[in-house]
Amino acid sequence: MMKTLGVIAGLGPLAGAHFYRRLIEMSPAAMDSEHIPIILMADPTVPSRIEHLSGTGESPVPKLVEIAQKLVRAGAELIAIPSTTTSIYQEQIAQQMSVPMISLIEEVTAAIVKSQYRKIGIMGTTPTRTFRVYEASFRKAGLEAVYPDEETQLEITEIISAVKEASARYSAFDGRVHIGIETLGERAIQLAQGPWSRDVDGILLACTELPVIVPSEVSILSRPPEALFRSTDILAAAIIRDVYPKGGV
Repeated sequence: MMKTLGVIAGLGPLAGAHFYRRLIEMSPAAMDSEHIPIILMADPTVPSRIEHLSGTGESPVPKLVEIAQKLVRAGAELIAIPSTTTSIYQEQIAQQMSVPMISLIEEVTAAIVKSQYRKIGIMGTTPTRTFRVYEASFRKAGLEAVYPDEETQLEITEIISAVKEASARYSAFDGRVHIGIETLGERAIQLAQGPWSRDVDGILLACTELPVIVPSEVSILSRPPEALFRSTDILAAAIIRDVYPKGGV
């Protein structure tokens, strides 16, 4: 009997939907009845994590705990949050939960440790860079995290915001306006290969908005596709390993 997964989604909406899609696509299921039972809740009233971390907004923790508890009451036996920035609050949420929560940060770290790459460029939100979200986990595992320079980070933030708007629109520093998911993805790939990442072994798409726009089979820094780590896929793979019986479906 498989566990029922509860997903705190909507952080943002496209990232949550993409995560659900990747769970389905990566699943070993051969028919409807073999997929993971999932309860997904996307609540747009969760206070902005970025505003709170910037000191201009209220804490999202009470609302996130409320959502997680609703998922548990609905039958969830394991909780996942497909959002790196929101993972900053996971310990506070987990303290108030009666079921386990899977850690995106820990699973990403473990996945990279299994690879040959050790010096990783982190592409994520400004709080991910400011608070060095992966620093402690990486250091403990013998990995090194490298973050973009400020100007590159500002443009990465614009791209993430465009995906959250679901309009795939952003204005670059040269004044142009680019429309389309493909264009956003192309620009994200260009930024991943900027001067800031010259000495890294691989790139982590830490913010779960970024895997929405960057194709799966992309070669970055003249390295094979496996040098590009996608937080969404890593979390999905970890859940699949945890939920499915060890002998298969």
